[in-house]
Amino acid sequence: MTKTIGIVLNPTAGSGNAGRIFPDILTQLSDAGLKTLVEITQYAGHGLELAQKLVKRGVDAIVSAGGDGTINEVLNGLAELDFAVPMGALGIGTGNDFLKTAGISKDIKRQIDVIKHGHTKYVDLMKIDYSSFEGERALKYSINDFGVGFPAKVSFRVNNMKGILKGTWSYLEAVVAEIMQNKLMALHIETPELSTSGMYNMLFAMVGKYLGGGIKIAPMAIADDGYMDVLFVEKLTRLEMLKLLPKTFKGTHLPHPKATHIRTTQLNVEGSQQLIYVQGEVIGFTPAHISLIPHKVPFLWPEPTLPA
Repeated sequence: MTKTIGIVLNPTAGSGNAGRIFPDILTQLSDAGLKTLVEITQYAGHGLELAQKLVKRGVDAIVSAGGDGTINEVLNGLAELDFAVPMGALGIGTGNDFLKTAGISKDIKRQIDVIKHGHTKYVDLMKIDYSSFEGERALKYSINDFGVGFPAKVSFRVNNMKGILKGTWSYLEAVVAEIMQNKLMALHIETPELSTSGMYNMLFAMVGKYLGGGIKIAPMAIADDGYMDVLFVEKLTRLEMLKLLPKTFKGTHLPHPKATHIRTTQLNVEGSQQLIYVQGEVIGFTPAHISLIPHKVPFLWPEPTLPA
């Protein structure tokens, strides 16, 4: 059982809803017998520092309270400490995509129960070497998704929107806008299994199943199978993309004649400064190299149910 948890809270997650509901969640954590130490993010990237600060204060686990971006900041902070303690999440942000893979994204009480009992699954980790916006080589870790081209452009558009649409609706608006532009990119893609070059719409590397607030882009992905699921799509037309979009929410878009799926542990993506993103954050450009580190992250996870 987890005793004392450190919480990294992003109060602006979910359009500010995280900050509004967190006092009630804190009460529920206390009622569950959990002691808490809370640190509040003040700026982008702050969660990385706060996670490390909480580890040094001797907590039993670090929990992100926000969305997928907060999870990623905590993840990268703990990666620098070689995951000295387990991590978990309270899904009070917009997307909560990684918790969808765990099956608990919509149930705060169950998330608290998972944190209380302290069962961990050692999930796979993507280590991403890429070109920063300053033109220098940089390193980032992801527990859920990585994307090139179309998904990065969508994330950039979502993060800079000024409209009234939020969450999945804002993501859909951005998706449709990018479909209308439908700019192909020249990429060279290499894994131990293949080497190919061409004109592509998009590329994903997934550990989790979901992105974009519920789009089931990789229904086959398993978070602890020792592989990342790489998907890339070649020369889809606007009409083909629009027809496929509704199917992605149910994960029924595959197989498709213009899509390639590979389970792999190494991925090289070369292209002329194509945008890349990690868990909703646009971080830089190609070229990028992604290595899969199997069973690396001790993540607080629902205990497996025994068959009846």
